[in-house]
Amino acid sequence: MTHDGMVELKSAQELEPMKMSAAEASVSEPISDDTPERFINREISWLAFNERVLEEALNPRHPVLERVRFLSISSSNLDEFYMVRVAGLMGQARAGIEAPSAEGISPAQQLDAIHRRVKDLLMRQHECWRGLRDELAKARVPLLR
Repeated sequence: MTHDGMVELKSAQELEPMKMSAAEASVSEPISDDTPERFINREISWLAFNERVLEEALNPRHPVLERVRFLSISSSNLDEFYMVRVAGLMGQARAGIEAPSAEGISPAQQLDAIHRRVKDLLMRQHECWRGLRDELAKARVPLLR
């Protein structure tokens, strides 16, 4: 990538050493129809989506108020996620349901994975807000408490 963010194209000669052998390029064994690895956990997948929304709030190429909007969307999405999906998983865990989901993890395991991931997400949201607050102040956009 060049200093102005443009992607630099490589010539065929420059790419030659990067070619993989047939063995290196081989695909792993296909996943069988009866294995949990063929499924993606919908809650973890949803968190990944919300992390991508937050990435837009962190993108300095967007105008500052647009970035505030993305942060707001990420935050309200996370609130709803806890009110609906996490609450459902907590109800299952409290009811003693241990049956794994299609991808092979129990409600308690899903909650553990969610809480670990959300901890980082919340930290990044707070850091983003602090930065946006500073940018808003520089742009003389008043904030109400």
